[in-house]
Amino acid sequence: MKKILYVFIISVIALFVLNKIVYQEVPDKNIKEQLSEIERYKHPVKNISMDYRDNSDLKIFDSILKNNKILILGENTHMDGSTFEAKSRLIRYLHENLNYNVVLYEAGQYDTWIMNEEMNSHKLRTSADSIGGLGLFEFWWNAKETQPLIRYYQKTKTSGTPIEIGGFDIQFSGTILASKRGKLLKDFLSSNNVHINNFPIFSKHINELNNFIHRKYVNRVLKGNQKNELLQEISKLEQTVLRLDKTPENIMYARYFHDIKDNMTKNWKYKPGSMPSMQFRDSLMARNLIHQIDSVYKDKKIIVWCANIHSFAERYSRDYLPLGSYIRNKYGTSSYIIDFSSYAQRNETGSISDKPGKFAIENIFHKTKTPYFFLNLRNIPESSFLKKEFVSTINQKIDMKKNWSRSFDGIFYIDINKTLTPIKK
Repeated sequence: MKKILYVFIISVIALFVLNKIVYQEVPDKNIKEQLSEIERYKHPVKNISMDYRDNSDLKIFDSILKNNKILILGENTHMDGSTFEAKSRLIRYLHENLNYNVVLYEAGQYDTWIMNEEMNSHKLRTSADSIGGLGLFEFWWNAKETQPLIRYYQKTKTSGTPIEIGGFDIQFSGTILASKRGKLLKDFLSSNNVHINNFPIFSKHINELNNFIHRKYVNRVLKGNQKNELLQEISKLEQTVLRLDKTPENIMYARYFHDIKDNMTKNWKYKPGSMPSMQFRDSLMARNLIHQIDSVYKDKKIIVWCANIHSFAERYSRDYLPLGSYIRNKYGTSSYIIDFSSYAQRNETGSISDKPGKFAIENIFHKTKTPYFFLNLRNIPESSFLKKEFVSTINQKIDMKKNWSRSFDGIFYIDINKTLTPIKK
């Protein structure tokens, strides 16, 4: 009986302590001080529409990016429609005013190259409203919030300062490209007298490469040692292409074969979304991105489009170093990272969801009653609470406490984001 009583008393105490922890309030004094600091340092942005033409609110970037070579633009999730609009407006401004003529996506290195080639030449005769699907994941082209930017890319191709589109991911990303992937590979190999029949497993499955990223599928189709044999064939194809003349096309196809092998390895070896999988992918995305920066677009200013988590300049965990860390380590302060955050999101029905926990800084941002603003963390004194640990939902809307100023240089805040609006076809 005494044991039961002791257990009951301990449980009551534990519940009381937990209740105090969970429901404790943020002191009013702290809120006022933090709000005052944010009001002091925030730079209001008037509008996020790409068509908004009074750019006086974006002039702040003229000085911030004066000596910049690489600008990384993150996003909290891939469904944040308002973030895509804001990024599109920034890209247009940076292209027209600050000579940024290259945009590289967290999308397939080869797929985005094909998309860019099609925008230049139209050899594949892809329609203007589907051309983004050759290179990009669905959410980055087939939405009302992203189509204006795709049209802008195409418009610049006939100007004196065209925007070049590229990518650095090892993954297949072009949804429209999926059905063309095998034929384009066969045509390339044939035109260079590379006999595909010398690679029997690859030749047999060349039209189903998109399915080979799925472990269950490949385990059902390939038997015995055939998985390793397939990877060996892809490596031999890469080496064969590397012996060809060093034209931009040949170099890209060699890198494409390398990416195909790495993509299959990642999906066969690691659990999707795990830290080892993220580490493997980010390290290879960094390799590809650095190649693009140093070799393909050596003397160009470059915009990098990716998710917030990949942009972080500081180690995320013991076994995951994000893409942004590699870029910061190599290019230092000539790279600038802007990540996007919001207080909440409005869905298709108009209701508000995804509000942060009560300790998140997004609550203080919301109290400014400013729909859009930018914080340049590089310019804020070290004594500021913004340069110390604070809770934010800037990583996939998860409440996390970190010294965020070590992970990125600026915060673009959108008070109420909106869900991406897919274009139905």
